[in-house]
Amino acid sequence: MTTEPRSHRTTGGAVPQPTIEERYDQKIADGFLAATGVGAGGLPEYLGIEHVRFEPGRLWCRATVREEHLTPFGNVHGGVLAAIVDHVTGIVVYPLMKRGQWAATTEVKLNYVAPVQVGVVETESTVLAMTNRSAVVRGEVYYQGRLACAAQGTLTIVDQR
Repeated sequence: MTTEPRSHRTTGGAVPQPTIEERYDQKIADGFLAATGVGAGGLPEYLGIEHVRFEPGRLWCRATVREEHLTPFGNVHGGVLAAIVDHVTGIVVYPLMKRGQWAATTEVKLNYVAPVQVGVVETESTVLAMTNRSAVVRGEVYYQGRLACAAQGTLTIVDQR
């Protein structure tokens, strides 16, 4: 039985893939942490998403759910949670990609586990696997300390043209 060096993984071919730790760029992570919250613009600002902390292949965020995100029954609309999950599972790969690359969600599957009302949700995103062309990510949303939504998705990594 042969073993590969801990510093590289292969994808079934002869080309070794860098580990998540080798890919990680703290400067990119710091840039996302600095450009968060009020004034960030776009959907993340509308959803009240704040990037809290990065580690190689991991991201913690929180989002403030407001009255306008609720259904007539008083719970957060599932599409709001899906948008939060899409954002946090996408952002987690950026410090792992080469400069100039971007990521697009190509598939996401969500399990809504518990209802969410107005307040703060906390998220944790983890990169499960990554190559130069794709990543598999997991995202979890917690409300009042309880798992409210679990998701797994696939991202396509695109080189700058």
